[in-house]
Amino acid sequence: MSKSCKPLHPGLFLLGAATAALVFAAPQTCVEALQQGLALCGGPLLVSLFPFLVVSALIMRSGAGEVLGVLLWPVVRCIGLHSRSAGSVLLIGLVGGFAPAAAAAAEAVHSREVTPQEASALLPACICSGPSFVILTVGEQLLGSRTAGVCLFVAQVLAGWLTAALLCRVRGIPEPLSAPPAAAQTEPPPALDAILAQAAVTYLKLCGFVLYFRLLAAGCGLLLPAALAPFPAMLLEVCSGCDYAARTGLWASGLCCAALSVQGTSVLLQVRTLCPPEVSFKPLLWGRVLHLPLSLALFYLGLPQSAVESFNTLCARVVPMQRVPTDCALLVFAVCCITACEACRLTEKKAQNAVPANKNCSAACKPPQNVVT
Repeated sequence: MSKSCKPLHPGLFLLGAATAALVFAAPQTCVEALQQGLALCGGPLLVSLFPFLVVSALIMRSGAGEVLGVLLWPVVRCIGLHSRSAGSVLLIGLVGGFAPAAAAAAEAVHSREVTPQEASALLPACICSGPSFVILTVGEQLLGSRTAGVCLFVAQVLAGWLTAALLCRVRGIPEPLSAPPAAAQTEPPPALDAILAQAAVTYLKLCGFVLYFRLLAAGCGLLLPAALAPFPAMLLEVCSGCDYAARTGLWASGLCCAALSVQGTSVLLQVRTLCPPEVSFKPLLWGRVLHLPLSLALFYLGLPQSAVESFNTLCARVVPMQRVPTDCALLVFAVCCITACEACRLTEKKAQNAVPANKNCSAACKPPQNVVT
């Protein structure tokens, strides 16, 4: 009796073969990459991710999401959403980064505070690196300038909000969730030990992604010349991408901004793991394409004239960067906000005008009724 064979996936097979070949070909490089990844998981990532995974679960499951969502309610309305809990997801992403934001979005969908369509529309706005990583690690440690780190973080956040607003106008504004059933409102909250256990398991999964893709980034760095090494690292893992980008010299800050905007395959897979299957991933993927030019433009416009970059590969060399004044940058951002608001108004007017037109068309298409005298 013959058994049916499992379907072959060549991509996964080639990836496994390449990983095994890398370990045997360059064991010392693999050891160093894994040690750096473990140091990252036990240091900056542990502080910036694990506490906020617990915080996001506690906030969303305690029912306080709608209360905290008021803080970013204007941003939610500019994006085009109407759920009050969407503001809390944005707030958690603003403070904790992509992993707590994805966990908060999943909790909001699970507790029926937002629809899966609204969660999909929120992902481009809240999937970004946290302020502790961008300002302290990338800005202060890698680039040697906390000011550059602040500008990087602000550019990432504003570009994410603008990207989400533009995608909502193009793809259509999702409908808000109707009133949840009484059974969902009376459901008791989960125990604290279950929340902590789930956060710990989630963090271990994220560390696995970081270690593996950092290993692949180190392997790509061996095969490519030094000038091209940052680009595969940026596409694979954001921490390695920023590390390689900071060593390039004059374009270090721009490449770090690009790495933070792309986020890498590791971050995208982590978000896919955290979010439920009914949350579509297409807005986030399209959002990365729009986010890159917007973040670069906002970053270079927002850098003050007195900002400087110091590079750890160029000893005792400081390159001054002349940028547009702050008032001009604020003016450009205001114009972008006005454009997004006008697009929102036009979309609402078209939707309102389409309803009477459909009614008139349906009335005109009805056959005349026979009148019996």
